[in-house]
Amino acid sequence: MSRRRTNEKNSQWRANSIQYQHFIPRFILRRFLVGPPKSKLEREVEFQRTHIDPEYVLYYDVVTGSLDTRPIGKVYGALGIYQDFRNTRNINKLEKKLARLESQAALIIKDLHEARDRGTLTLERESVELLQKFLFIMHCRNESRSCLAFEVDRQEIEKAGYWAEHRIKGVQSDADIWRRILGYYLDLSHSDLMLDAAKVVEKCGEEGFQEMHDLSVAYRTYVDDYFLSIWEAAPEEEFIITPNAFGLSEGSAGNCLALHRIFVLSPHVAVVMCNVRLLPETKRYTRLASLESFLLNVNPAPPTPMDAGRDDGTRIFAKPRFLRSREIDSFEFEIKKLTRSQTLELNSVALFNLEETGSLTFESGTKMLRTAQAFRSNFPSSHLVIPFIARLTASLKPEAWTFCSPVQSPAAASDEDFDPLSLGDSVLYVLLMQICSGRRQFPSAYDRAHFILKIMAKAKPTSFSREISRKVRRTLKACRGDVEDGMSFAEDVNINPTPLLSSIPSELSSQLFQLMIPYMTKRGAVMSEDEGTLEALQRDVAVVSFLQHASCSFGVWHALSHSSPKAPKILSRLFKKGTPADEFIGKTSPSGFASCFNRAYALRKIYGIAGPTTSPISQRYYELMAFLTRFFDDPTKLGFPREPYSSKPRMRRKAQLIHIMPKAHSDLLMKEMKMLLHAELSKPESGKNTLDKTTKEWVDEMAIVGCLAWLGKHRRHVVDFILDAFPSSMNLKLFEDESTRST
Repeated sequence: MSRRRTNEKNSQWRANSIQYQHFIPRFILRRFLVGPPKSKLEREVEFQRTHIDPEYVLYYDVVTGSLDTRPIGKVYGALGIYQDFRNTRNINKLEKKLARLESQAALIIKDLHEARDRGTLTLERESVELLQKFLFIMHCRNESRSCLAFEVDRQEIEKAGYWAEHRIKGVQSDADIWRRILGYYLDLSHSDLMLDAAKVVEKCGEEGFQEMHDLSVAYRTYVDDYFLSIWEAAPEEEFIITPNAFGLSEGSAGNCLALHRIFVLSPHVAVVMCNVRLLPETKRYTRLASLESFLLNVNPAPPTPMDAGRDDGTRIFAKPRFLRSREIDSFEFEIKKLTRSQTLELNSVALFNLEETGSLTFESGTKMLRTAQAFRSNFPSSHLVIPFIARLTASLKPEAWTFCSPVQSPAAASDEDFDPLSLGDSVLYVLLMQICSGRRQFPSAYDRAHFILKIMAKAKPTSFSREISRKVRRTLKACRGDVEDGMSFAEDVNINPTPLLSSIPSELSSQLFQLMIPYMTKRGAVMSEDEGTLEALQRDVAVVSFLQHASCSFGVWHALSHSSPKAPKILSRLFKKGTPADEFIGKTSPSGFASCFNRAYALRKIYGIAGPTTSPISQRYYELMAFLTRFFDDPTKLGFPREPYSSKPRMRRKAQLIHIMPKAHSDLLMKEMKMLLHAELSKPESGKNTLDKTTKEWVDEMAIVGCLAWLGKHRRHVVDFILDAFPSSMNLKLFEDESTRST
């Protein structure tokens, strides 16, 4: 066989083999290239030398979570989507027709980009019509990926019975029917399509227009109902590409299924087909509540006829359909310069429609990161971008990182140019995204929260950290009502703060959060109940942050430690043995007191209100306090009648327990209280029995003193009930701000 015949067979084989064909044109993808663009000759020379596609774009695959560079010849396309294998002579006939249309549109789009500096673009009517047809076919072409062609326009086509008609003719698959429809549009010019539609309208009459059964009518509806607008990204931002971002339908109003049809042409320019409801003269009389769109704050301007005299100065597309003059030969398009927030909103539309099998392409990593962060802030329930943010952040150089706080919802943003982003901390944001995406794991939720808090201590202020601070401040403020006035040990002795352990067992971590989340919620902090979210991370970090603050405020720590019978054992395990309070306790001697009340008062300040300790004496004291406060929290357990005690004030926040009491008064008081609280004081110790009989007696007395102090502040009527059991002639005094009791 001759070499010539062999080459002809190889060429024929390549022509008839399944090819990778794009639904986003290569000339659009080239504007997202990594590195400087190359001429066609340079690309061919390099390919002949390396046999590798020399053109690459950044590409994030949602399915695999990979972020890398890929040749544009292998992205945003599919195998054989335009190939008609029934046409054995030329299976790529449709692809060649598309290529001719693309080459013509590419020249117009090139002029469009070059006009950015001028702010306006002038196009002849023929170019406008070609661009309209190109965008319409690109919209149809884009929908082909899902084999649900014309998801927005298919209603008109299905009304025509076009699918059923081709079924009868033996065309079985939707893909084949879709290729037939695409071929129909490619074979006819814009003028021919409009003329065919006019004939159908004339035949059916104006009243039957809504029920027309013709593909040309679908095209004319598109042309009549939309005007072309050119949008330029803000200088600090860029547009992004997703598989459906070249022909993406957005917004709705009544029976209108799309207010915008978006075509991203490059990182800097997008063409948007805007529904006539968005014309200034129409929008002015339209209820905005009837329009649903993220892009309503962009006010697009329709093209202006260059020969105003021959068209009475009116804007094209402002006239009723079928009445537009063809005498105008050129039109001027304003290049609408978007604000930063508007650019982010348009990108949010693309990300909102990102599919689980989709992808992302962008030019600048830092700008893409800002876009993704702004979208995540506005749509926290969308989880597809979380692993992408973590992957992208990890790939960027630290000096290039910028981060954002939550911004206003796109639908509610004003038209004013404002910067919705604020600088945050890179290390913190990387960590949070790694945790949310599951790439960073910790032995326990406590360990994770403690580590985040450590990073936050060195980080710049962020919305994440500010929300945590609000939760902690609110809880601390509520806890002040539980703190006993004049009882802070820190006023007398300077004890260094006690650091929390950086790691605790997972079981202890669970017990801690089960204790602390209800505690903080009851005191006004809003704590998320969801797991695995950024809000849950905020909640857990707020718990650990509050514990850090409470450990430095001994009155707050005392109130926290006896808030539950489980609290003492859990909280004491958050510190190493030998805390500053532990060391001071070891130097304390319980001797030399004139009365057991005086001793109990003094020991309580050491073992109970000196801050975090691991002492078993302190644990026992806190447990008894928790039992006693719960006991007195239900006055019916005491058996006293509703009157007269129920009519007296229940709270006296400023009540201060005396710290010196005569022995006779002390002995009687302790005897009566131990009899009253015998059942509660007999509660068994948690863990091993490490306290001797004498120490247990001291702890009982400490708890009684603590209980009286708590009653004076929170249940004053109960104190009256108890004191009424003592002889009035004793002149017993319990609180500093009250005179002695006398007959």
